[in-house]
Amino acid sequence: MKNSIKIIALFSALLTLSFSGCDNEVNQPKAKFVFYFIGDGMGIQQINAAQAFLASNHELDSSLSITEFPVVGLSTTYAHNRYITGSAAAGTALSSGTKTSINTLGLNHDHTDSLFSIAYYANQQGFSVGVATSVSIDHATPAAFYAYQPSRKLYHEIAHDLINSNYRFFASGGFLDPTGSKSANPLGDVFSLGSEKGIYYTNNLIVSDSIKNSYSTVVYNAPNPSSSSTLKYQIDNTGDDVTLKDITAMGIDILNGDSGFFFMVEGGKIDWSCHDNDAASVIHEVIDFSNAIQVAIDFYNKYPTETLIVITADHETGGMSIGNRDMRYDSNISLLAKQKVSLEMLDQKVGNFFENNPKTSYKQLQGFIFSDSIISISASSLTDEQSKMMKRAYQQSLGAKSSEDRKTLRREYGNHEPIAATAIAILNQKAGIGWTSYSHTASPVPVYALGVGQERFCGQMDNTDIPKRIASIMGISME
Repeated sequence: MKNSIKIIALFSALLTLSFSGCDNEVNQPKAKFVFYFIGDGMGIQQINAAQAFLASNHELDSSLSITEFPVVGLSTTYAHNRYITGSAAAGTALSSGTKTSINTLGLNHDHTDSLFSIAYYANQQGFSVGVATSVSIDHATPAAFYAYQPSRKLYHEIAHDLINSNYRFFASGGFLDPTGSKSANPLGDVFSLGSEKGIYYTNNLIVSDSIKNSYSTVVYNAPNPSSSSTLKYQIDNTGDDVTLKDITAMGIDILNGDSGFFFMVEGGKIDWSCHDNDAASVIHEVIDFSNAIQVAIDFYNKYPTETLIVITADHETGGMSIGNRDMRYDSNISLLAKQKVSLEMLDQKVGNFFENNPKTSYKQLQGFIFSDSIISISASSLTDEQSKMMKRAYQQSLGAKSSEDRKTLRREYGNHEPIAATAIAILNQKAGIGWTSYSHTASPVPVYALGVGQERFCGQMDNTDIPKRIASIMGISME
C-alpha cells in the first residue's frame, strides 16, 4: 500500500511538472499591450482550409501567421440557454467571462444585471481601449465589448452605448442605424451627439497628432462600405479597398502610449461567408484576418516582454470540412482559386444578368457563370449530376414569377440566388469541401497565444476563461 501511495504521489508530481507550463503565474510580468483577435465563425477547419489553399497555390505566400503561435488550446462555446451559441452570447462570454442567453449583449441571462467587459475594466484602470471589426461596429461581437442591451438587434441603442463608452478607438464599415430611423425609441443622431462628447469621426486611415491630442475618441468608418456597413469581402477587394490589416495598423497608431492598451479586433466576415457555405470567400477572409494578426506580431517583436496576443473564435459556423462524400479521399483545394467573386457579389451579378437577358438560354447562362471573371472552370468539367443541379436552378429561377416565389425559392438555397448558390456549391464539391449547416455548430474552437502569459492558454478551456486569464495577465481586476 505504501509503495502504491508513493507511485501515485510520484505520478501526480510528474503530471504537475508536465502541465506547469500551461498555468504558471509565479513571478510573471504584466502585459502592457494586449491584442484580442476574434475570428467570428472560425473553427479549426477554416484555418486548415486557408493553409491548404496557400500551400496548393505555389505562387502565393504559404505562411499563415495564426499557425505560428507557440501556444495552442481549445475552447468550448455553449451559451447559458443553448448548446449551439450565437455571436451575442458568445461575444459576451468572451468579453465578460460570464455566460448569458442567446441574443443578449452585456447583460446576464435574464437581463437583470450588467456584465461589464474586460475592455470596460481596462478602460477604467487606465489602459487605452480599441474595438475594430470588418463588419459594422454595432454588430454582436464588437458590441459585446461596450454595449448593454437585451437584444443584439437594437443597433441604434448599441450605437449610443458606443458613444457613452469613452473608449479611445473604434473602426469598422460603419453603423447600421446611427440616426434611429429603425428604432422604436430614437435617442438622437450618434454623429452629432458623439461630436458633442469629443468624438472624432473619420473616413481617413491617417489621423494627425493634433486630432489625436484634441479628441478623446476616434471612430473610423470605411469610406466605401459594402452592404450592411461592412468592409468588402476580400475576394472582391479591388486593391483599393480597406482591409482589416489597415484598421489594425491604424488602431495601434492611435492606442499606443505610456498607459498601454487593450485592442479587440474581429474578423467578422469569416462567419458571414461560412453562413453562405462559400469556401473561397472564407479562405480569403481568414487570410485577411491572419494579415491583421501579422501587424500585431510586428508590434510584439518590438515589445516582446510587454505584449500579449490572444486569438480565438466565438463559435464555428457551417460545419466546414476538408473532405466530402463526393470526393471521398480526394481533394483539390487549389481549385478554389478559380472563384473570382463572393457569393454575395455573384447574387448581384446573376440578378443583373437575368434582368438584362430575360430570355437567356441555359447555354448562355453557363457561358456567363463559368467564365474568367466569375468561376473560371469549364462547364464541360461538370459531372452529369452537377449539370442536373445547374439546370434545375436555372429552370427554378426562370419559373419564379412573383417576388414571393423568388423569396420562397431563395430560402431553399440559403437565402441566395439559386444559380449563384448552386455554382458555388459545385465548386466546393469539386474542391473537396463539405458543409453540414448554414448555421453555427457547437464544435470547440482554437485558442492561440503569443507573448506575456502565453502559457495560460494551452489545453482545454471554456470561452469564459479567456477574458479572466487576459485580465489576470494585465494585472487588472474584473470586479
